[in-house]
Formats: sequence, structure tokens, C-alpha cells
Amino acid sequence: MKKYNFILLLLIVSSLVNAASINVRILTTKVIKSFIFSPIIGNYDVYGDGILLTNSDIPGIFQMTIENDSIILKTFEKTIGKYASLKMISKQADGAFKIKSVLPEGKVRTYEDNLSVELTSDKNQFLLINKVEIEKYIAGVVESESGTRTSLEYYKLQSILCRTYLLAHITRHTPEGFQVCDDVHCQAYLSRTSVADVRKGVSETKGLVVVDNDLNLITAAFHSNCGGQTVASQDVWSMSTSYLKSVKDTFCIHQTHANWKRNIPLEDWRAYLQLKHKYPVDDSLKLNDATSFSQPNGRSIYFTDKDLKIPLKTIRADFQLKSTYFSIDQQGEYIYFNGRGYGHGVGLCQEGAMHMAYLNKSYKDILNFYYQNVHLVDLSALSYFRQE
Repeated sequence: MKKYNFILLLLIVSSLVNAASINVRILTTKVIKSFIFSPIIGNYDVYGDGILLTNSDIPGIFQMTIENDSIILKTFEKTIGKYASLKMISKQADGAFKIKSVLPEGKVRTYEDNLSVELTSDKNQFLLINKVEIEKYIAGVVESESGTRTSLEYYKLQSILCRTYLLAHITRHTPEGFQVCDDVHCQAYLSRTSVADVRKGVSETKGLVVVDNDLNLITAAFHSNCGGQTVASQDVWSMSTSYLKSVKDTFCIHQTHANWKRNIPLEDWRAYLQLKHKYPVDDSLKLNDATSFSQPNGRSIYFTDKDLKIPLKTIRADFQLKSTYFSIDQQGEYIYFNGRGYGHGVGLCQEGAMHMAYLNKSYKDILNFYYQNVHLVDLSALSYFRQE
């Protein structure tokens, strides 16, 4: 039965990997009412409501705005027409374009392959969908999530994790007319990559994904810095897994986001505990406990005394702290949070992993350090399993 499930998994995932492209909603978090499109590599055909309108053999700039329930397409010289939908289709395999939000004003972003332009169901904003080859999308995600200044070995690891995450969530937005978004709700995808090592890392790991002992795609969680110890999945998301366990990590403790500080007025802390959590702050002993919290033996899950447990993730969310790995002490009329790490703390610690790669650890070694009992699956070997 397990072998049958494995083959079924490979069939499903392989069909997605071998698909020509994926539909990604871009500029998801902005309410776009006007934007500019311009080719930067190659030429593009422009289709309005399925009809070829013009092409950009001479690279040009197109602006799209909303008028009533329609999209107005124009250049600097003229208005081309009014449409329900538009498509910008690359005439070359390496086509790329830039896009800039005009209303609201935004920065220039660059993408590869094709762009579909529609309106949302309320006709109030643009729905912009980048139809892009999966491996090009993964490269854009890797740069967006990892930056441009780390090593090839780390980019290999991040490519595998981003590919695994994509395939595990590839139908997340299907009812909305696309497959994934470009925000952290799916994975950050801010542009095409500009880094040769990112493309190389994606290419050299093409088809590799991570599965657990039951041959399911893992939840490929990662965060910026764990502060010296990662967190088990059930302590953050109430989801126990065999592979997202707490790991002591000495590789990240001297990195950029290893430590942080924050202070708030003592009265704000008292009011928060009393009003939201019914904490007896009028009791001097209780108040002393509430102003002298620490985690000396590694990460805790609760801000706690004998009578009350407050999840640290709740405090983190309410005060927008960088992590749950903090101590609390009082200095005069202020409460000081002395924190470690940045992010939810589950899975891969990016800064720790980058430092491991700097120390010449392989991407496989790093993967198995942060994720327990996992396996790399090469989907190119699918034919072997079909023959069994």
C-alpha cells in the first residue's frame, strides 16, 4: 500500500513539474487601478478579448486603466481600445517584461514569460496573472525569499524547499482563477531572478522534492533566524509532524537577526495582561512574575505561572514581536523584551543554513539537520517505479 501511495504521489507531482507553466497572481497585496507594461527581453503579442491587437516588435510602453467595467489599453500616442481581458504573450522562450503600478504608485518589478490582465469580480481592481514556467517561478521565489548574496549550495537547498512547498499547495487558489499568489500566504515572488547562482541552484536540483516517511510532501517551513533553537510544529500551529522538531542550532546565533530588543510602558503591559488575559496584576507577587520572565533552558511555549498560561505566540502577535524567544524584565516604568531570532522558528533557519553552507556543508547535510526523517525524491526516476 505504501509503495502504491508513493507511485501515486510521483505521478501527481511529476505531472505538475512537467507542466509548461503555472499561473501566479502578482501584486496581490495592492489594489491596482492603473499600471504600465513594457517588454524588456524579446517581443510580445497583445491580445484583447482573444483577438490579436498589435505586437511590440518595436519595444513600447502600454498603460492599462479601469473605466466602468472595462480595461482601457493605451500607449503614449493613442488609446487602442476597451476590453474585458488582455493577454501579453511572449514571442520568444526567454521573454521578460517590467510592470509598474501607477495607481497606487509602486516600484518597477520584472517578470518572465506571459501576463494575463483581467478585473476582479467586483470590477474594482486589476487581477494580474503571470503565466510562467515553473522553474523560472521557483528561481524568482528563491531570490525573493533568500536574497542575492548567499552561496550556490544554499540556493540549491532553498530551491528544493520552494519547489516542495509549491507542489504541496499548487491548488490553493484554483477557485479564484490562478494557482498561487505572490505573497507570503503562498511564497514571496517579487520578481524574476537576477542572480546566476540562483538559476544554477534551481537547474541543478530540478525535479527534487522532499517527502516524509509516509511519502507525503513535507510542509517545507522556513524562517529567518531561530535564535539558537527551532520550534516543533505543534507548538506553533497545533500540527504535529515527524520531521518539524525542535533543534538546537549554534550556526545562527551570531548572524544578523539573532538578537533584538523592544520596550513598552509598564502600564501598557499591566493593562494588556489584566484586560485580555484576566491576569491579577494588583497582586504584587503576580506582577513581579509578569515582569521577570525568562527562557533559560531553551524555548518555552507559554508565558506561565501556576495559575495561568498565555501562549507566547499570542504575545508575539499582539505586540508584533520578531519571535517568541524572549525574556522580560522591568526597568523603571518600562518593560523590556530581550529577544532572540526572527520568525515563527519552525523548520529551516535561513541564516543558520546559510552559515552552514559557508562552512562547506552540503545542501543534503543542511536539509537533514533542520528536518528529521525526510527523504529527497528525484522525480526524473519515475519510470523506474512505473516498471515495478
